[in-house]
Amino acid sequence: MNKKQLLLETAAQMIREDGIQQLSLERLAARVGITKAGVLYHFETKDNLLRQMNELAITEFETRIHHHMTDGPYPFTRAYAQATLDYLDAARIGLSAVFISSQEDASGAIWNEAARRWDERFLADGTDPRVLELRLLCDGFWFALTYGYSDAFKDEAARLILQKCDALEQAGG
Repeated sequence: MNKKQLLLETAAQMIREDGIQQLSLERLAARVGITKAGVLYHFETKDNLLRQMNELAITEFETRIHHHMTDGPYPFTRAYAQATLDYLDAARIGLSAVFISSQEDASGAIWNEAARRWDERFLADGTDPRVLELRLLCDGFWFALTYGYSDAFKDEAARLILQKCDALEQAGG
């Protein structure tokens, strides 16, 4: 893993553990074992760090969506759900921590643009109410990851998401 990736992942971990208010470039440098100048080489400001974290999180999620795209009915909706379930493993980069940070800086616009793109893709899958139902389950799942709901809840939510995916696939377009 390169130094920039290490800084991004460590910053996400720090947000998860200590909250966005405790993240500073100085604390990040100390946690990684480099100088503040080493952090500044990659990120001019904390806002720039947060923006890049959000961009990375969205890119990673969209890559996962693309990975899960298959033929069949409701391809984007099912891929979105499968990509969401990839985050059951908390060791992944802290997308939920990054999402929280998007409320603290100008990164909210980055998420709004991603949501607009996703809205278009959901609409392309059609207006079947089950598409909205599955999306809301997935978005609720993100909420649960963000706020640390119990593993039992996450497991049950994952089971429901998979069940709804299977129903969409069998229903046909």
